[in-house]
Amino acid sequence: MKYFIWIINILIFLGFSGCGYKEGISTGDKKSYLYFTGNTHSIMVSVDDGEKFSIEEGRDNQYKIKPGKHFIKVYRANKLIVKREVFVSDGISKEIEVN
Repeated sequence: MKYFIWIINILIFLGFSGCGYKEGISTGDKKSYLYFTGNTHSIMVSVDDGEKFSIEEGRDNQYKIKPGKHFIKVYRANKLIVKREVFVSDGISKEIEVN
């Protein structure tokens, strides 16, 4: 009887020691990038009709966005100069050339 209780306690301990173990692969957040080339002097950009933001000329003009389909509008002096629909996959950079 003593050995029976001892074996039951060991089995219970082994059963609980395996709880909570998770196996799998963890990946980072999905992200894509837009970058602007060409004449980027004094331009403003709107992504999906969101708030406009300015592009710094002569800098690394790479901006993080979520993967998927996006509507890009580029303005200079409040005049629309580029209107483009783009699809970017996870981890991909998409070039938007501005003249």
